[in-house]
Amino acid sequence: MMFGFRAGTDFQLTGDVSPKVGYSFSPFFQYDYARLADRLALGLRAEFTFDRFQKLVTAQADVGGDVTQSYQTTRALSFFDFALLATATLHLGRLRPWVAAGMGLALGNFQTPEETYQSVASHTTRPLVLGAGGLDVSVGRGALVGLHVEYRNMLAKPSFLLGTGESIQVFGNRLSVQAGLLYQF
Repeated sequence: MMFGFRAGTDFQLTGDVSPKVGYSFSPFFQYDYARLADRLALGLRAEFTFDRFQKLVTAQADVGGDVTQSYQTTRALSFFDFALLATATLHLGRLRPWVAAGMGLALGNFQTPEETYQSVASHTTRPLVLGAGGLDVSVGRGALVGLHVEYRNMLAKPSFLLGTGESIQVFGNRLSVQAGLLYQF
């Protein structure tokens, strides 16, 4: 399970209205194909990540005639990422610092009932690049606990023009911090 933060200047509508904080779930499979000097392991990782960012907003609903009513609702931004990364891990006793870099595909979904943003496309599929690093600690018999940091950059982010003439990007970069429990087979 990860804590996520949307980084960069993407999705700056007005003030602090963008969903920037959320959660993630990221299962992965890693295979070490080489071990150099019994300390450095080189590997490949296939990663599948779900990120969800949301924010409570106030929307307006027509209740008849010229009457509108305000209500609280959620503006949400979700991503499903599929990526392949090259990894390098140092084996220093129980400590295992590592770094990884790779590419993949991001599927983005934007949801809000707010009329102002109905012209924004709700789905996108884009390539992404990512970098990650962390420190895992062996706690016995193949089990590890760790702290990981990941940065994801969606390439060719689409821009959307609102009815007000303002241009926005709702699908953007993400920085995640993860506390993990891992098991090596």
